[in-house]
Amino acid sequence: MRILNVYSQNNHQLARYVNMLCSDMPSLIEMMSVDDSFDMKKSLENIHPDIIHIHGSVKWDITNDFRIIISPHGEKINHDAYVVIARSEMERKKLSDTFERLEVVRNPFLTKTTTNEDCCHQLMAIYRKVTDTDVLPLMDSDTLLMMHAMLKAGITGDARWVNLERTCPIDWHKLHIYAHYQGISDFIRSGAAVLGISEPNSEVISSYLPSHYQEPVPLEHHDTTSIIKKIIEGDVTLLRFVELDIALRRGDIDEPSLLHDLKELHFDTYFPSILQILKETTWLDEGFMPCLPQDNKYTNKLRTMMANLLKI
Repeated sequence: MRILNVYSQNNHQLARYVNMLCSDMPSLIEMMSVDDSFDMKKSLENIHPDIIHIHGSVKWDITNDFRIIISPHGEKINHDAYVVIARSEMERKKLSDTFERLEVVRNPFLTKTTTNEDCCHQLMAIYRKVTDTDVLPLMDSDTLLMMHAMLKAGITGDARWVNLERTCPIDWHKLHIYAHYQGISDFIRSGAAVLGISEPNSEVISSYLPSHYQEPVPLEHHDTTSIIKKIIEGDVTLLRFVELDIALRRGDIDEPSLLHDLKELHFDTYFPSILQILKETTWLDEGFMPCLPQDNKYTNKLRTMMANLLKI
């Protein structure tokens, strides 16, 4: 993990603090630093940080394309961040009216209640928590491909349904995090077993979550129309699409009756887009689709909603 620390060249106290972090942080974290005498754009192009840790008030206009942490150190800040780190409980309370996600890491240069080592380990845990937040944009194509394959295997219980040319490497850490917050861990686990893939034990999951996030809960009844209604109302967790896939695979489904009911409820214009998402995520075969899938504006809206579900 690569961290770029940013601070003002005029603040010698912050320079000393950042130098301490860069020298004492455990080797698992690659620490780098720049001050405002550098060209920020070139620095970002050269360093490619996983996280930008801003210390105090800096002059740069850093885009939200990066995962940003801010330690105000008593100075005024005006930038959004994944998390703001206060240096005391007093500062945390002062910042709580403005910022939602706050941590406290005491500065060993200002208090004897902590040490350089403790400070670095606390920051390292926060860095890990930030990189374990909203992991979908960080997941590689191989991991996403295998996730879809395991979902289909977990749903069908039969590897013959899964058209997979080869087994790809899997970033299990990120996949476990994503599956947990999407409510599909059991299907990934059973799908891995069906495909003969060895799944490592999941680690303790700790992530920052948006205020709108609600933990997915399995529906008591896998009624097709009810699941579609949930999705249209904005419940776009992967669990809902998995449940809809299962419902559509039932042998007793009356497709003409289902399409009639959806038209009566004015859901018929949304249903082809939902089927397109099923085609992409659970790999539902068109033979189980009551109508043809469509890739349109509503499909893009669903994709955006799903992508933003865990976004900070």
